[in-house]
Amino acid sequence: MERMIPPHSLEAEMSILGSIFLENNCIKKVSGALDTLDLYRESHRKIYRAMLDLHRQKSPIDLVSMAEQLKADGALEEIGGAAYLAVLVDYTPTSANVAHYCRIVKEKSVARQVATFAAELADKVYGENPSEVLSVAKARLQEIAGGLDGMNGVSASDLLSFDHRQDQYRHFVENIDRERFKTSFPLLDSYIRGVAPGEVLTLAAYSGTFKTAFLQNILLRGAEATGLYHLFFSLEMPAPKVFERELQIQGGATGRDVEYHYRGHRDSASVQAGVDRAGSHGLIVCDKPRLSVEKIARYTEIALQKYGKLGAVGIDYLGLMQAPGKTLFEKVAHISAEIKNMAKELRVPVILLSQINRAAATAGGEIEMHSAKGGGDVEAGADFMLGFWRDKADTLICKVMKNRNGAAGMNLEVEIERETLQFIGMKPYKPETQRQSRTQRIPF
Repeated sequence: MERMIPPHSLEAEMSILGSIFLENNCIKKVSGALDTLDLYRESHRKIYRAMLDLHRQKSPIDLVSMAEQLKADGALEEIGGAAYLAVLVDYTPTSANVAHYCRIVKEKSVARQVATFAAELADKVYGENPSEVLSVAKARLQEIAGGLDGMNGVSASDLLSFDHRQDQYRHFVENIDRERFKTSFPLLDSYIRGVAPGEVLTLAAYSGTFKTAFLQNILLRGAEATGLYHLFFSLEMPAPKVFERELQIQGGATGRDVEYHYRGHRDSASVQAGVDRAGSHGLIVCDKPRLSVEKIARYTEIALQKYGKLGAVGIDYLGLMQAPGKTLFEKVAHISAEIKNMAKELRVPVILLSQINRAAATAGGEIEMHSAKGGGDVEAGADFMLGFWRDKADTLICKVMKNRNGAAGMNLEVEIERETLQFIGMKPYKPETQRQSRTQRIPF
């Protein structure tokens, strides 16, 4: 009988090793999915062991370091020498698909284990108690199946006992001030107590209520206060316009001041002050249009790898995102659920902007949760929900519509320098004391 070759994929194994050469950090993802014995070719196992050794030593995983490590292990010639390492370096064009390669290798490994155990089981059925054989077989097959759990997103560690939950909460409380995103408006922050990693704050607003400027304000303030990078997805405005507004907010300049400063017509102290402020240098901007949640998540992963922990991710805005579905409600339902999943999986606070629906825009007046375009699905995916609206005296008001950390329904008067887009502060809204006229607003 012809001997069958055990299931394996040398191409996937080579792609994994090549990915680690390309992006050393992805060894964390690989080591969480694969054991050394999951690799079929012995030379690949030795290369992977050497990579793990270098990672533990906090050494770079490159051609020179790997050759030296394998030489020290007495395995350099056995794996094909430095020439084979060079083949692996050039084998994979990108490390973006390393998780997919890991799944292939893991599935082949499990298939080999099943085949090996099936052969062993065939020998056991002769001369042994069938009940005992079945008991052993069941236990072993469950053990083998457990090897795929991690690849399928299922793990025993996901089942949290009281002690585990208590430990997680202690860690959360110990790091609460550092990890929660604060808007930097004390009154608003006292209500919602900050947006923690994995939580979503959605802002629904009427047109002309400075919602994008508000998002830029709080991201810039967050970057300056924490020293952490904050990521801003501007699906509506191109990066140059974001930059102009950024300097307005940071330095108290007008848009015309910024333009004239960079055209060389006149120097502006306020523009230069905006350039020099730390918050500007802590803001990362992506102005790619028509992004899906999946692409936003991938860009966020890249930012986490390059810049470390992120203070928050801001998205402007939901209506410009790509999503499957034939109707607006189907698309919004998908985006809302997936944004929440992204926030939890990547452990980042997310601030998502949303427009209001046509009926609410026509009616005017105080904003409500159902005013958001897409209805209840926007609300369902948010841990916190704010609404910006104007009263008859043209006062800009922020309403706390949903608050996972406490009460909701409060209206706050927003103090804003409209010409420079600087948000000054918030205070309790008292409509009976409002002035009957306001400065003409700037179109948003």
